[in-house]
Amino acid sequence: MAPMSMALLMLCDYLAVASPLIAYPLWFLALGLHITMMVLFFSFQLMKFRISNIVPSWFLYPVGLISSSLAGSQFGHTVFSGTIAMVCIGIYFFMLPVVLYRLVFFGTLPRSARPTLAIMAAPVNLSLAAYLVNFPAPDLILTGALAGIGITMTLLVYLCYFRLLRLKFQPSIAAVTFPSVISAIAMYRLTAFFAQSQPNWIWLHDFGFFELSIATFLVLWVSAGYLKMYWPNAPYSPEKIFKKG
Repeated sequence: MAPMSMALLMLCDYLAVASPLIAYPLWFLALGLHITMMVLFFSFQLMKFRISNIVPSWFLYPVGLISSSLAGSQFGHTVFSGTIAMVCIGIYFFMLPVVLYRLVFFGTLPRSARPTLAIMAAPVNLSLAAYLVNFPAPDLILTGALAGIGITMTLLVYLCYFRLLRLKFQPSIAAVTFPSVISAIAMYRLTAFFAQSQPNWIWLHDFGFFELSIATFLVLWVSAGYLKMYWPNAPYSPEKIFKKG
């Protein structure tokens, strides 16, 4: 449910320009859905809490709420959007060491959940993109911290792709798409910001194009995988692209 509400919130960011009469009620509905599902999710998890149950997808509800700030600022809710952005960034910095601790010391993820490792790149890049949108004069230290972690997590996830994309196609493999796309968007925002204040960092534009190319490939690959899953007699098998031998 979190990816669905986040997708609606990000869609509203584009609809706010084209059709604000449709975008605003859709934004309000998606925001209410996201908060409701977040409360239900953590209520259930905290009742039977085990640190081994923590997976990267836990970032989606609390940090994913920052998606609402993208369209919120266009609707004139600048104070709300700025507050949400800072709260979600704070939650991310709190959750990151907890999730890393679980991944390092409490065993590997189940095979079916391994594609969710790709989510590690999503919250920080989403936070960076939202921060640059909501604050016209962003703090350089915070921007640098988010950008540094974002690039590191993106490269780490790229290394994971060599293993993840060799797995037999399963619906959870769709987890690789959003982190790749939002990483490219965040790099675009960062490049636009540095072009004004730090022109020596313009090389990030090339890295952003590299991220965009990978994101495009992954979206097409996952789409082909779903077509193969629903129409198994189709004359292609995307999972064989990365199959050994």
